[in-house]
Amino acid sequence: MSGVSEIQDPVVQSQEDMEADALREGLGQKYRRSSIIIGIVGLFVFGIAAGVVAFIMARKAEAHGVAATAGKVLAAFDLISGIIAYTVFVSLTK
Repeated sequence: MSGVSEIQDPVVQSQEDMEADALREGLGQKYRRSSIIIGIVGLFVFGIAAGVVAFIMARKAEAHGVAATAGKVLAAFDLISGIIAYTVFVSLTK
């Protein structure tokens, strides 16, 4: 090299940044969709376990910059309804 530092083209760099952001947001969208689906399934079966998994997926979506409020709400509802169902089941079997 002749001692001159290489200068990256700002247009190419911004294109690469846009592609990385689109990829990250796409992954966040998948996590958000998964949290909603798992949260809905948790309303009918596996409430507590599905609630935990849905909450984790919603947190991953938010880490990728995508809001996942519906996933968190469904996860909380799964956890609460699962605990209530478990408590009722245990109290009726005694």
